[in-house]
Amino acid sequence: MALFAVMFVGQIVIVLLRYVMGIGFLELQDAVIYAFACLVVLTIPLAMRLDRHVRVDVLREYQSPRARWLTDKAGHLLFTLPVFGLIAVDAWPLVASSWAIREGSLETGGLPGLFLVKSAVLVMCGLVLIVALADLAAGRDDDAG
Repeated sequence: MALFAVMFVGQIVIVLLRYVMGIGFLELQDAVIYAFACLVVLTIPLAMRLDRHVRVDVLREYQSPRARWLTDKAGHLLFTLPVFGLIAVDAWPLVASSWAIREGSLETGGLPGLFLVKSAVLVMCGLVLIVALADLAAGRDDDAG
């Protein structure tokens, strides 16, 4: 919620400064963009943990609780672990390079710290992998039959 509040208030201030007072505030624009990026990326593990992510299971409503449980386990083994593992492996050199040069905003005079925002991708991958492994290690729910 804090990131959403930063984005909301920041965007209102940006619009008021820009269109009412004719002042551009690049650092605040970057802060809103950075907050949005972190908000989007870091809600993925939370959505998975709360089981509120988007599903494309056409047959899920017709499945028994045991079949749903098996489908979830298979999904983690076949998709979640490999995909997020590959994302982490692929992102690692980019994030390391960004840290090495302490990458900042693409705009001159913008906010430094873009390397921290890029690190959120690795944090997201790590958290998603932890959630998936915890789900695989957990037994079935009581209502799963």
